[in-house]
Amino acid sequence: MGTPQWINRNPTHANRNSPYPHRNHIHYQLHASNIRRRRITACHRFAIEIELFAEHPDIVTPTGIDVDHAGRVWAIESNTHFPPAGSKGHPSDRILVMQDTDGDHRADKIVVFTDGLKHTMSIAVKPAWLNPHLAATQRGARSDVFIATRRAIWLYTDDLKADKKTRIIQLDTKGDYPHDGLAGFAFDAMGWMYFGFGENLGADYKVIGSDGVTLSGGAEGGNIYRCRPDGSKLKQWATGFWNPHASCVDAFGRLFTVDNDPDSRPPCRLLHIIEGGDYGFRFRNGRKGLHPFTAWNGEISGTLPMVSGTGEAPSGIVAYESDGFPKDYIGNLLVGSWGDHRIDRFRLKPRGASFESLPETIIQGGEEFRPVGLAVAPDGSLFCTDWVKRDYKLHGHGRVWRISMKDESNSNVFDTATIASEVGEDGLVELLGARRLDVRQPENSLKRTSVENC
Repeated sequence: MGTPQWINRNPTHANRNSPYPHRNHIHYQLHASNIRRRRITACHRFAIEIELFAEHPDIVTPTGIDVDHAGRVWAIESNTHFPPAGSKGHPSDRILVMQDTDGDHRADKIVVFTDGLKHTMSIAVKPAWLNPHLAATQRGARSDVFIATRRAIWLYTDDLKADKKTRIIQLDTKGDYPHDGLAGFAFDAMGWMYFGFGENLGADYKVIGSDGVTLSGGAEGGNIYRCRPDGSKLKQWATGFWNPHASCVDAFGRLFTVDNDPDSRPPCRLLHIIEGGDYGFRFRNGRKGLHPFTAWNGEISGTLPMVSGTGEAPSGIVAYESDGFPKDYIGNLLVGSWGDHRIDRFRLKPRGASFESLPETIIQGGEEFRPVGLAVAPDGSLFCTDWVKRDYKLHGHGRVWRISMKDESNSNVFDTATIASEVGEDGLVELLGARRLDVRQPENSLKRTSVENC
């Protein structure tokens, strides 16, 4: 497709859906076609390398992604999201674990972790600092893995094979649209887990925790919930969403989500989530969101505004707290836009008790660049799943991209599962100043802090 082209984006066209005017910026176009490597420069300040980590037929129509403490890439291969008539593809969703064993930034070892899933959107490997038993193990040892299908959240334990699974959250509903069910994991420093639930086409529902706590509703719009990592102590955290497809927690414990999408009332939204927050959407007022009693940007008293508009169909978000990108990326939010073929950067600016921001495009793709999930690796690189085609129906294409700085020689990569034994007590004190949030996280936070009764 040729060399990536740089474009001076007119601010009136940079994000036509944003409620805030976009400032001028220069970005470069990535033609995501049959390539193995592309190099672009963002804002003339540092070189970005975009490398094809994996692609079809090794992985097709991928959705969620995560990278564990050992650098292994976990991705969902979706094979049940609107299969075409007569489809001869794999009959169920599966989780693939991909590794680069020779250092060329290309997956050369791919194993199937588990199979037999349906309508699977999100995956999260339990962070090492939330897994005390990992502290004494070696790289590649057992992990706990959360998988969200439309109707359930499962907790798997593994040694690269799904040895045991437990359903920790159950969704009881007649709603069956593939991607407006359960999705989007985030973890805070107190050990709480957050997840989203879409508008469910207005159908009645019950969300049931592992300890029997049951929350019910219908037609109020999507919600975000909080629970313990074992599914207990379930609580509705916020409401008024269309589809809170992905969430993240930053270094200050602030929760953010991307709301995908607004149907007839753009733009899609980047939201700062607070306990008890109401973000305005009401399915019972009409799916298109045009009813005068449905708010989209805090227009109605008691509802909260967006931080910013995003590109169309945002499906992934991360708070960048690592050392692979320049220092001024620390604390920024990175958001993928499936519909506008791009990844944006959001620098948060205080606005009252919350924030405002503007999208700054750092990667702009062509028609066949459709980013879905985002995840940060231990070396600070960014991984992105790519649906490739515009079709909602399965089409047999898919990619995983690795995005990094051109010069990675100064990056010290620690395995957070073994860091205590590697650097000793004095070294741990020094690492309190590390740019990587997972390195700074106290491994015994759950032991030191009594949160079970919160």
